[in-house]
Amino acid sequence: MKLGAQLYSVRTYLKTEEDLRNAFEKIKAIGYENVQLSGAAPMPAEYLREVGEESGLPIVCTHSPYERIIGDTEALIAEHKVFGCPVIGLGSMPKEYRGNREGFETFLSELKTPVKKILDAGLHFAYHNHSFEFEKYNGTILFDEMLERCSDWQFIMDTYWVEFAGYSAVEYIGKIGGDRLPNIHFKDMAKDEERSICPCGSGILDFQAIYEKCREVGVKNVLVEQDNAVKAEDPFGEMEKSFRHLRAIVK
Repeated sequence: MKLGAQLYSVRTYLKTEEDLRNAFEKIKAIGYENVQLSGAAPMPAEYLREVGEESGLPIVCTHSPYERIIGDTEALIAEHKVFGCPVIGLGSMPKEYRGNREGFETFLSELKTPVKKILDAGLHFAYHNHSFEFEKYNGTILFDEMLERCSDWQFIMDTYWVEFAGYSAVEYIGKIGGDRLPNIHFKDMAKDEERSICPCGSGILDFQAIYEKCREVGVKNVLVEQDNAVKAEDPFGEMEKSFRHLRAIVK
């Protein structure tokens, strides 16, 4: 299993080509083995391939804009093939579709054709959860319904948001299974009243148990995500704290 970094954690350092190259170098120097591309300014796919190859950090998945997934599918597929990424990921259901059955059905309908195109091109589509997917629609947890109805999707499960919603990350890793969960976000929850996001190992999530379940089902890549790292004086230092804790666990 590889230990990688979700680059959204350092997104303010991904706004120019030079900054992105520097960010890749810093992430590699910490010890990370691959990355998820998210939060970066638009850049040529050829440049992304070059930086990934130079740094030795493969891009294993992305978070791509919803508008591009549904409206610019072919170009998005071509770009992912250029920089060698097998998974086109979506960071969240658009806000306007959340909280009601009609919006959810529209969301699924709009994605049907783009997902087929992605799969036909030999790539995968993956959905990343927050906590709202664990609300119940007519007595059924929305995320459970997504797992059942969207059998051709992969998922980039976020451990923090599953636990924030009051459910077990270990249980949901088992529900999804390794074939649909090659990439997972390890994100920790602080002990404060707000249940803030914090570096892995400084909060309350049991990453040893979570990792063991990942290993059991066949997860390939653990990706560290800390959304609020960019607010710290040293965001890369925050990512290093997580790496040092998880390196002793993730093998």
